[in-house]
Formats: sequence, structure tokens, C-alpha cells
Amino acid sequence: MQKKNYEVGSYGAYLVSLIKEHDVSQVEFAKLINVSRTYLFDLFNGRVKPPAPEMQEKIISALGLSDSEKEEFYSKTAAGRNEIPKDIFDYFYNNADEIAIIRERMRA
Repeated sequence: MQKKNYEVGSYGAYLVSLIKEHDVSQVEFAKLINVSRTYLFDLFNGRVKPPAPEMQEKIISALGLSDSEKEEFYSKTAAGRNEIPKDIFDYFYNNADEIAIIRERMRA
């Protein structure tokens, strides 16, 4: 059976390569994050949005991503969801005073 080529630069292609880099099969990965293979392949093919924050944490844990891999993962996932990366959101959520500083800079 011929392997599927995912759209270069797509979130699906990124996720497939990340899974391969961590030497996990796609079937095993689906089990680790408790999703169906159908959902996983829909994710690879861009038929569903990149995962929500709760699922992002499951993926990070399942693959044991390094800090730099996490940053890239959060950024790519957020771009596909048209959201702020989860790590940045969490930072501001836990540091409300930073929001005031940013607003002040925006007014300048």
C-alpha cells in the first residue's frame, strides 16, 4: 500500500512528521490520545481543525515533546485554529498585569 502524502506545509503534514520523529505508529498514537483513527486521519487531511487546548496537552504528553517542540506545536496549532498559542494564553491568564502593560504599549 502506498503511503499518503499530506499537503506540504499543512498542519496534518506537520503532525504526521512529529509522530514519525517520535517513533510512534499512527495507530498507537490514536490510542495514546484516546481518539478514533477516523478523527486522526481527518486531522491529518485537514477535514477538522487542529485540536483544542485539552487535546493539545494529550498530544504533547503522548509524544514527550521538548520545550522547543512544544512552542512550535502550540504556534502551528494556534495558526490552524486562528487563535493565540496555548502557552501564550496561559501566560497571560496567569499574569493579568501583563495585559495592562500591553494595552499601555498599544496606546503609545
